[in-house]
Amino acid sequence: MRRRKEAGNLSEETKQGSSWERFDDRMGAKHPEIWKIIKWMIVGFIANVPELGVYMACLYGFRAQNVTNLSIFGFMQKIVEPNDDFHIAVVIYAYMISTAVGYTVAFILNRKATFHADANIVVSTVLYIIMVCLIIYVNGITGPIISNLIGRLPLPVSVTEAASKFICMMVAGVWSYPITRFVIHRKKKEKVSADA
Repeated sequence: MRRRKEAGNLSEETKQGSSWERFDDRMGAKHPEIWKIIKWMIVGFIANVPELGVYMACLYGFRAQNVTNLSIFGFMQKIVEPNDDFHIAVVIYAYMISTAVGYTVAFILNRKATFHADANIVVSTVLYIIMVCLIIYVNGITGPIISNLIGRLPLPVSVTEAASKFICMMVAGVWSYPITRFVIHRKKKEKVSADA
C-alpha cells in the first residue's frame, strides 16, 4: 500500500519521462544505495566490454609486433628486464592500456548516469586519475601472476588470458566502488530551506 502511495507521489515531470527514467526514479527513491551499486555494476559491465576487447587486441597485437623493442615502453625496462619472459612484458603492457581505456569509459558513464555527481569536474578527474594509476600499477603486478597461475590450467590460452583479466577487473572493482562513490563522484549536499 505504501509503495502505491509513493509511486503516486511522483511529480508530473517524472511521470512524463521515459520508462527508464521513471524506473530509475522509483528505484532511486526506494533503495538509493542498492540502486547505485546496481547501476555501477551495469556501467562497469559496459566499460569492461571495451576494456577486455582492448586487452585481447593488445595482447595479440603486441605479440605479433614484438612490442617490447619499441622505445615508447622504455619506462617498463625497470620492471621487466630484457631477459625476463616475453609473455609477462606483453601482459603488463596490455593490462596497463586496457585498464586505462576501461576506466575512462567508466568515469564518463558513472559521473552523471550512476552517481549524478555535481562535484568539481577537475578535482574529480584528478582523483580518478590517481585511483586509475594505482589500479594500473596493481594490475600490472597482479595481472601476470594471475595469468601465470590460470595459465597452468588445461584450458586454451585465449580462455586463460581472458579469465585472468576478468578476475583482475573484479578484484579492482571491490575496492574502487567505495572510492568512486564517496570520494570521487560526490554529490553536493542539497540545501535545506529555512521553511522546512
